Amino acid sequence: MIPAKDLLLNFMLACAALRETLKAHLREQRHSPPSCIISDYFHWWTGDIARELGIPRLSFSGFSGFSSLVSYIINRDKVLEQVADENKLITIQGFPTPLELTRHQCPGSLSFPGVEEIRDKIYEEELRCDGEVINSFRELETLYIESFEQMTRRKVWTVGPMCLCHRDRNTVAARGNKASMDEAQCLKWLDSMKPGSVIFVSFGSLAATTPQQLVELGLGLEASKKPFIWVIKAGPKSPEVEEWLADGFEGRVKDRGMIIRGWAPQVMILWHQAIGGFMTHCGWNSTIEGICAGVPMITWPHFQEQFLNENMVVDVLKTGVPVGVKGITEWGNEQQEVMVTRDAVETAVHTLMDEGEAAEVLRMRAKDYAIKARKALDEEGSSYDNIKLLIQEMGNKTDASG
Repeated sequence: MIPAKDLLLNFMLACAALRETLKAHLREQRHSPPSCIISDYFHWWTGDIARELGIPRLSFSGFSGFSSLVSYIINRDKVLEQVADENKLITIQGFPTPLELTRHQCPGSLSFPGVEEIRDKIYEEELRCDGEVINSFRELETLYIESFEQMTRRKVWTVGPMCLCHRDRNTVAARGNKASMDEAQCLKWLDSMKPGSVIFVSFGSLAATTPQQLVELGLGLEASKKPFIWVIKAGPKSPEVEEWLADGFEGRVKDRGMIIRGWAPQVMILWHQAIGGFMTHCGWNSTIEGICAGVPMITWPHFQEQFLNENMVVDVLKTGVPVGVKGITEWGNEQQEVMVTRDAVETAVHTLMDEGEAAEVLRMRAKDYAIKARKALDEEGSSYDNIKLLIQEMGNKTDASG
C-alpha cells in the first residue's frame, strides 16, 4: 500500500520505532511470559528485544528455502558488489545445484534510498537469530533446506504450507450472505467450465505490470482461444486499460473469459476443478498456493526472488513453463516497454493447457506435489511434527533459563 518505493525506508523505520512499546508489552505478560519471538526478517530490531528478555528470536521468512539459501550466499560473499554489468550471468558458488542469474535477477538488487543501511542490519541480525521459520514443507525442497541448515548452522523449521487452510467452495457456501459477490460470481462461472480447461492469470499485489504489457497479455490470451480468469489490479494504469477492455476486448471474449478488477479469491479459484493452469508472477505465496492446488504454472517473474521461484518451479520441480521473461519489471516504474509478446503468451498457454505427453507430465508432477503438501500438515506429517517440536523446544529453553 506504500505509494512509492522511496517511502519504504520511512515505513521500516516507523516499524522499528515500536521497539520500546513492544518490549514494555511483553514485560507486562508476567503470568504467561513469551517463550520466544518469531518475527519477519525485515524486523531486525526485535532481536534486541529478545536478547533483553533472555528468550530466543526466530526469523520468519516469507520466501522458500531455495531462495533463502541463495540470498544467504549472495549476502555472505557480497556477490553483487563484485558485478557491475546488469546482464552478466553470475554463477552462485556453493549452491547445491547449478544456478546462474543476472545481477538484476538476484535477491537484494532492489534499490531504494537508505537500502544499504537496512540491508546490513537485517543481514547482521539474521546471523544472530536462533533459527528460521519458513512457509514451506521439507518434502518440496529437502536438498535446499538441509544445505541452508548446514551452511548457516541453525535450525530451519518448515511449518507450511500455510495456504492449506484454504477458502474452498464449502467455506464460501457456509458464509452465505457474507460471501462476496466476486466469490459467488467466480464459483458460478467456474462451475460452467469443463474440468482443467481454465487458465488463471494473476500477478499478485506488488507486481506493477505496465498498461502496454497488460494489453499484449490480453491479446495473447485471446489468441490462445482458451478459457481464462484474468485479475487486473486497480491503480494508476486502470483508466487506460479499462478503455482498451471496453473497446471490444471484453465483448470478444465474453463467452470464455472472466475479468476480475482488484482483489480476487485466489486460493478458492486455484482449488476449483475447472482450473488447469496458473500464470503467475512467482511471488512465493502465489507459488506455494499453486503447488498446493496441484496446478501447473506459467512463470512470469517481475523482480527480486521471483526469478528464483521460477527456477525452482521450472527446473527443479518441473511443474511449469516460462513465458520467457529476461528483464525485470521495476517496482514503481509504470513506463517500461513491453517485454513479453502476445505470441509468447499464446505459446506458453498452449504448451501448458493443450493435450499431449509433455503437458500431461507437468500435470502429473503438479498433482504429486499437492499430495505431498497435504501430507506434510496431516498428523505426524513433517510440518505437523515441526510445529510440535518448535513449541516443545522453545518451551524447554524458557524452562531452562527460568
